[in-house]
Amino acid sequence: MNSNEIRKQYVDYFKKKDHEFVTSAPVIPFDDPTLLFINAGMNQFKDIFLGKRKPKFNRVVNSQKCIRAGGKHNDLDEVGRDGYHHTFFEMLGNWSFGDYYKKEAIEWAWELLTAVWKLPKDKLYATVHNSDEEAFQLWETVTDIDKSHIQYHGDKDNFWEMGNTGPCGPCSEIHFDRGEEFCNLKDNPDHQCKVNGDCHRYIELWNLVFIQFFRDENGKLNPLLNKFVDTGAGFERICQILQNKNSNYDTDLFQPLIKKIENISGIKYHTDERGTSHRVIADHIRALVFAISDGGMPSNEGRGYVLRRILRRAARHGHLLKMQGAFLYKLVDTVIDMMGEHFTELKDKQVHVKMIIKAEEERFNETLDKGLKIFQEIEKRTKNEIAGSDVFTLYDTYGFPLDLTKIMAEEKGLTVDEEGFNAEMEKQKQRAREAAKFDLKTDDIDWIELSENVPTEFTGYAENSSKCRIVKYNLEKDIVKLVLDKTPFYAESGGQIADTGNIVNADCEILINDVQKDTDQFIHYGKLQKGEINNKEYTAEIDIERRMDIARNHTVTHLLHKALKSVLGEHIQQKGSYLHPNHLRFDFTHFRQVSKHELDIIERAVNIEIRKCLPLKTEVMNIEKAKKKGAVALFGEKYGETVRVVSIGDYSKEFCGGTHLKYTGEIGFFKITSESSIAAGIRRIEGITGKQAEKYVKILEDEIDEIGRQLNAPSSSVSDKINKMISENKKLHIQLKTIRVKSAGNTLDQLIQKAVEIDGTKVVIASINIQNPGMMRQISDQLRDKMKSGIGVLFAEVDKKVSILVIVTKDLTKKYHAGKIIGKVAQIVDGQGGGRPDMAMAGGKNVAKIKDAIARVPEIIQAMKQD
Repeated sequence: MNSNEIRKQYVDYFKKKDHEFVTSAPVIPFDDPTLLFINAGMNQFKDIFLGKRKPKFNRVVNSQKCIRAGGKHNDLDEVGRDGYHHTFFEMLGNWSFGDYYKKEAIEWAWELLTAVWKLPKDKLYATVHNSDEEAFQLWETVTDIDKSHIQYHGDKDNFWEMGNTGPCGPCSEIHFDRGEEFCNLKDNPDHQCKVNGDCHRYIELWNLVFIQFFRDENGKLNPLLNKFVDTGAGFERICQILQNKNSNYDTDLFQPLIKKIENISGIKYHTDERGTSHRVIADHIRALVFAISDGGMPSNEGRGYVLRRILRRAARHGHLLKMQGAFLYKLVDTVIDMMGEHFTELKDKQVHVKMIIKAEEERFNETLDKGLKIFQEIEKRTKNEIAGSDVFTLYDTYGFPLDLTKIMAEEKGLTVDEEGFNAEMEKQKQRAREAAKFDLKTDDIDWIELSENVPTEFTGYAENSSKCRIVKYNLEKDIVKLVLDKTPFYAESGGQIADTGNIVNADCEILINDVQKDTDQFIHYGKLQKGEINNKEYTAEIDIERRMDIARNHTVTHLLHKALKSVLGEHIQQKGSYLHPNHLRFDFTHFRQVSKHELDIIERAVNIEIRKCLPLKTEVMNIEKAKKKGAVALFGEKYGETVRVVSIGDYSKEFCGGTHLKYTGEIGFFKITSESSIAAGIRRIEGITGKQAEKYVKILEDEIDEIGRQLNAPSSSVSDKINKMISENKKLHIQLKTIRVKSAGNTLDQLIQKAVEIDGTKVVIASINIQNPGMMRQISDQLRDKMKSGIGVLFAEVDKKVSILVIVTKDLTKKYHAGKIIGKVAQIVDGQGGGRPDMAMAGGKNVAKIKDAIARVPEIIQAMKQD
């Protein structure tokens, strides 16, 4: 059986036992911060076990996609070295939520393995927890397993726990004896093969977990009111056994990938250590395809960093197979061809996944070759331990994650100085914080200082006008630049443009049109309206209405960001924005055009939150605390230790230093005006709010009213009227086309009457009037039917180009070939063409030579006659 058949048989078996099939949860657990990836079939049912929600169905079956790479389930370094470690795998499972229990679980597992899948009973072993006499007796009574193959084992192997506290219980494992030849320790005279031993002879196929206790904080086991069954069978291992293979990589879950890798690399696969790179790549591409299709993105943090490590490890093994350039993306189609039938979501994300993998791999490959050369130089001068500074150089300059350097060092018998590396990382963070300060080139400004050169205090979060003094200024004619000790003017940053307004006192008025940051000071740019600049107190006042329009557009981008993630997926990252009083732009990562339907859903979602009139709350807090609270840090932004967090009800929470409204209701209305691509993988949405949105709707309304007036129809019926006109227009076009074809037919009758005879064959040669080249094909059928026997050569001028048709009736195709005739004729009008023996079409550029071509047709036909 192939793997798809095996998976289907498992699911169908339990569906016949009244289990509801539940699709796999996404491998990216966005709603569970305790997990990097879904790593077991039970993850999506955890709340049921914890009593937080009631099950929709009492019996469930599925095949759960899982990734174990990172945290305590980190198999990454082992992958490829043997035949069974994987980053991505499937877990076949069936569950009972307070319904059936041990008897049915054991009985059905045995029946599926032996009656359906026909595994030899003498090769199967069952283990139970040493306290679970009930399960032991059930194996003896409800199955015909060899009783000597039932064994008691301890907590390590046969007791399952969700965590230090919580649901838990004994489990019963089913193992398969692959035979003595699979023992990898048979050369050890003291070794004894056994179930749950340390050799490869016995392989675990299925784990039946009986959740019947709750372990409290004191470690005490308390019986649960409802008991659960949670089983998990490793799909790759099941396939290995049922397909009678020596390794998971020999099954059809991996062989098509390995053959594709052979094809790309030109290097044959071997089942021993020579095939390590093939196995690594085949495993890792599966993990990448599933993770990215479920919303994961390679990055420098959390699960994104794990994905980046997986991709880069696979890319490095590609280099070991002499593959230069990006190649991993070429394997995506193979994965989806293999797995897309069951995991249908893969096909929807196929282009998206390929683009992300290719872009990420290309970025890595740009630095990998250089980094490998640097590593070789480091290796030559290193005796035992690679210095932390060298490890950091490989990381910072050449994109080598620490783990990759450690792997490469281990292969060369070296260690790395992790403590030194971490110290260098801390220095880099400090440099990044310093670099975050915007460096406006102000050294050449000739400042006149009026008071102590102090940082500017921004008061604009709390007030629209402030009493202030000028710290320093520069005046050239009436153009002024000045720095205040405090200001309500927002300086342009984070995509939000600066405030405008006035700075005035009794003797002076300055119109401000721009504000920019220079480290810790705000430089105000403006025009001196009246008076002279003095050292007195001023009132700085912003244009409040303009500020409110900007705030509308800024607040709505937070709603838009959240809506995009909800509708398109958590892979959405803000890449930039521009917030103007009249409109907004929002740039984000996405690898395909956002459909009209999706835009409608997004726009509607934003307006729902506007109508809820949600309150906005701003808090200043430690960056780690903000992250723990779930605040979203914007892609590419640099933050200090303290950040400002803007929350919109329970809907949105982002790091943000901009100005906002007090309630979403003040936005009024949001309208998306366009969606476009601005770079590979980057989309842009443009929109309007408030007065501009009202104006937009009013213009549309007026246009519809005007169309209705011209159509003599009410606005509500304009669409119906237009659709009716389009329908009538199509009918008229069909009628006109029929008339033209009929007219052409009448013309053909006249042309046939004027036919000439060449070597006893009737030949029609003429120039005709047609509207488009497509009519030639219709005319060819009519001409053939009307002529009965003969040759037709027709010319037409369409859009200043020549169209030519040659037909030969069936009875003459042994003597004349239409394709060969037209080839010669087309040359006369500077064209070319060919076709079948009975019909051919061609085009030409020189309409002036049509008459010449018509005149030469007879001699061409005579010359092309086949005896």
